[in-house]
Amino acid sequence: MRVERGRTPWSSTVVTEPVYVVEFWTSGGESEFWRVLDAEDVDDVMDWARSRQVGRVLSVSIEHHDEYGTSVLRLLGEPRAPRRVMRSA
Repeated sequence: MRVERGRTPWSSTVVTEPVYVVEFWTSGGESEFWRVLDAEDVDDVMDWARSRQVGRVLSVSIEHHDEYGTSVLRLLGEPRAPRRVMRSA
């Protein structure tokens, strides 16, 4: 990991209602995806997700929309293997 001191604020747009994506999966390949809306913050999402994890692997991401479409950016948890692109046009 590399860490640098920030020089200026980067964001020119504040997302007031982020959409979180929670994924659970098992070693057997079973998976569940949930979109979490109207969460107070990522801690709220993590509390919800951990209460439903029940021995499964957990990943929390956030949806990002730009001129290329929608991307899912992982915030916390393990990446699912094999890696796959989660971008839609």
